[in-house]
Amino acid sequence: MTMPDTLLVNAVVVPMDGARRIIDRGHVLVRGGRIAAVGEGRPVPTPEGCETIDLDGAILIPGLIDLHLHAGHGLTKGLGGSASAWMGAVGDIYARHADAEFWGADAALQALERLQGGVTTAVPFFGGGDNVMRSHDPACADAHLREIERAGLREVLVLGIDRPPFPRAFRDWREGRPTERAVTLADQIAGADATIRAWSGAADGRIALAVSAPVGGRAAYDAADAAARREIAEGVGEAWALSRRHGLRFVQDGHRDGTIAFMADAFGLFDDTSVLAHCIDLTEDDIETLQRTGAAVAYTPSSLMSVFGTCPAPRLRRLGLRVGLGTDGPAPDRPLDMFRTMFMAHRVQAIAARDETVLDAWDMLGMATCDAARALGLDHEIGSIAVGLRPDLVAVGSRAAHLWPPDQPVGRLAFYANAADVGFVMVDGRILMRDRTVLTMEPEAVFDRAAEAYARMSERAGIGFAQSR
Repeated sequence: MTMPDTLLVNAVVVPMDGARRIIDRGHVLVRGGRIAAVGEGRPVPTPEGCETIDLDGAILIPGLIDLHLHAGHGLTKGLGGSASAWMGAVGDIYARHADAEFWGADAALQALERLQGGVTTAVPFFGGGDNVMRSHDPACADAHLREIERAGLREVLVLGIDRPPFPRAFRDWREGRPTERAVTLADQIAGADATIRAWSGAADGRIALAVSAPVGGRAAYDAADAAARREIAEGVGEAWALSRRHGLRFVQDGHRDGTIAFMADAFGLFDDTSVLAHCIDLTEDDIETLQRTGAAVAYTPSSLMSVFGTCPAPRLRRLGLRVGLGTDGPAPDRPLDMFRTMFMAHRVQAIAARDETVLDAWDMLGMATCDAARALGLDHEIGSIAVGLRPDLVAVGSRAAHLWPPDQPVGRLAFYANAADVGFVMVDGRILMRDRTVLTMEPEAVFDRAAEAYARMSERAGIGFAQSR
């Protein structure tokens, strides 16, 4: 899709290009789907044939990147209760009560939240709970990805396999009618393969796919019998092979306390296309494995795993490893607000180190933009405001009490801003939100659709639902 040329002026431009520089009253010219110029003042002469947008002193940054979250969680965050109860309920819903419309409605709701919060790229797992991955049924992934495409956002959808033993009990829905299904490992691999073939590079390259396998530790593996160990190894091997066959990223959720080193040693995993989420309480062997393989880390300071351990993000960064931020949202207790995630990253690390300087504002904004792009191997395309890169751009208005006075723009973003401060979003040169008005989605229609999908799922699952308006 060819987008009209656009000149953004009167912005405080924070390029995030490695130089820690700020361009006051700067401009960015978007031409032919790429950033054509970045500089101070207005370009002379002003290019002909392009729309000029005055950002009125807003802070212009690269689009934010959420390196770890979950599809489906938008419509399960209302379940409440303890984390363990919620995990069990979510696993049951994703396996038995979620039809394709559930996944489509959830995708639209999450896309709207991302868009309104300036998150232009996201890496969601297609499922959750205790590794309940809805990979065997391409219709569900199709419904999800159509909404991301329609919203105009960028995404890397992670398809994976469940934790054995197989077969796993699922319920498929067609035209409101359920069919019980015993899903095998081969079914999940075949379904993921079909989705990968159908969607890789779709939406003018904005949509990509990745592959996952459950995380496991040495103690549990050694305690299992020979048959169980063979099944674990077969599943991990099939998922890794699928990612290699298609040249995709390999992404995992839940690493902690020795699991990185174990899975690398036991199954031959990880390289520079791997992104490993959470990474709390890492051992020295884990860190050595990250250095040796070049795998990246998705740090999730707002996640429940961060209650039980700490990701050594500052140390990993000092070692030159790629570390980006993820919300792990939007359920059970956190939104897709990357500004809040930046603040949480600072506080968690400052408390752990008893040193408020262990991360600064530039570090936090970097982990949400350019560093996250590096973690995905996409820094040649997104993550910075530089000539030749794709124009994924976000403007944060500064004329608000909590963002005033107009000094230290990076500090204001990392410590004071929130998702509601985003007023302008552009992806691939297309304006998706302007003056806080979303242009690619109808919010009220998204809300109504999500409520209907939630009510239908709740009825199937026997969960009470009370809607208030």
